[in-house]
Amino acid sequence: MANIEKVKNWGTNNLTGILSIIAGLVLFMLTYRMILSILVFFLGISLIYFGLIKLRIPGVADFINKVTASIKAFFSSK
Repeated sequence: MANIEKVKNWGTNNLTGILSIIAGLVLFMLTYRMILSILVFFLGISLIYFGLIKLRIPGVADFINKVTASIKAFFSSK
């Protein structure tokens, strides 16, 4: 005879896993446009920074470096 507790745990684990995957897919489908927009935004910012570095405009590049350093320090102190 099968162990009822073992079958119950197996069913609970599998059901929880399947529901988690479905919920994750639904949330991804709802927010993928926002995620893509954020990626495009950061790609644009990095291209602007790269262009400033290549044009050798140190004032703006130094300002951006200071801002990113202060943001990193803020988040690392928490």
